[in-house]
Amino acid sequence: MRGAIVLPLLLVLALPLAGHAQQPPPARQGPAPQAAPAAQGEPSRARMLADDRVARHAGPARAAGAVLWSHAGDAPRPTDPTPPPFVDVMRAAGHDVFRLERAPQGDTVAAGVAAVVASTRDLRTRGYRRVVLAGQSAGGWISLAAVASAPGLAEAVIATAPAAYGSRTADPARAERNRDELLRILGSVRDTRVMLFFFDGDDFDPGGRGEAVAALLASRRVPHVLVDRPPSFRGHGIGLTSGFARRYGGCIVAFVEIADPARLACDAMPPAAVPWRFVGLPEALPAPANDNSPLGRFVGAWQGSLDNGDDVMLVVEGGSSTRVSALFARGRSRLTKADQAFSQRRTGRLDDATGDLVFDASQGLALRAAPPRDGALRFEVATADGKRQFSGLLKALSP
Repeated sequence: MRGAIVLPLLLVLALPLAGHAQQPPPARQGPAPQAAPAAQGEPSRARMLADDRVARHAGPARAAGAVLWSHAGDAPRPTDPTPPPFVDVMRAAGHDVFRLERAPQGDTVAAGVAAVVASTRDLRTRGYRRVVLAGQSAGGWISLAAVASAPGLAEAVIATAPAAYGSRTADPARAERNRDELLRILGSVRDTRVMLFFFDGDDFDPGGRGEAVAALLASRRVPHVLVDRPPSFRGHGIGLTSGFARRYGGCIVAFVEIADPARLACDAMPPAAVPWRFVGLPEALPAPANDNSPLGRFVGAWQGSLDNGDDVMLVVEGGSSTRVSALFARGRSRLTKADQAFSQRRTGRLDDATGDLVFDASQGLALRAAPPRDGALRFEVATADGKRQFSGLLKALSP
């Protein structure tokens, strides 16, 4: 499946935007996992914790299975280990969720693999019949390497933007190993189904992974689903966002449960029920004006996700062509502590040349909305310096 997501919005003028919104942290820099069983790897300073902040665990006898979440790397700053929204979709489908917290010191690939293997075997000992490994960046990498080193360890792996050898920007030659070593790891996977997500605009992706991975897994008859550069998404951290979970959460659950994953068509599945977490909205949203005048067609509330995974809403209240009253809201789009929602009152105008509704960058973000078509409008957000731009389709809301 061809397409794209962007790096989450950066902090702009002290407006908190996303936990992984700044340059995504480089994936862990340890050596590639060895072919020897992961349990023989380096000692790991890691601990597995029950993640029951949303709901109490059902337990091995009643749960659909256990999900073990592995977070991304800590360099150059600590990573929040909180499982992302798509894991909450799996939780809602009946899975008990656990998270593997790895200490930054000594967190090599080999140590991480050993920790995943040990934790998975612990879950088996507790009685879980189905175990799903899930991870972002380095977390996805060590999850794949774990099942490669211990066949049959888990029933499934979900890996979003797997990487372990740094970014193209930092070291292009070393980043090539994020393709070459991944193919080596996948060449040893058997008895486990694999679901992989690659994204356009991912600085940790050296390119050419999608075609090579698809050919390899097909030749080895490994049950798999590969979502390669999905449209409207770009960036390394997309798998951590609500927009990603809304679009692919249902497909991820189906992938784990369905007898034949090859029959899945993710893009044809309805959105998962992932909440929109906005703040500062009016008690009542304005009704659409049902007016095809240049301004009237914008009046109402519009909601959607940008290509970096951020949830946004634009509430256009009305006014004149030179002074349009509106509210812009950015919802909490990742479950990390640093990701906070905000809203701001905005005054805009209609662009005489294009008919677009535009708002200048006086509050740190420049906004532009194209005239609606088929109940949706193309919305763009740019930082004040113009160096970062994000876009997405917003759909009209009924009041």
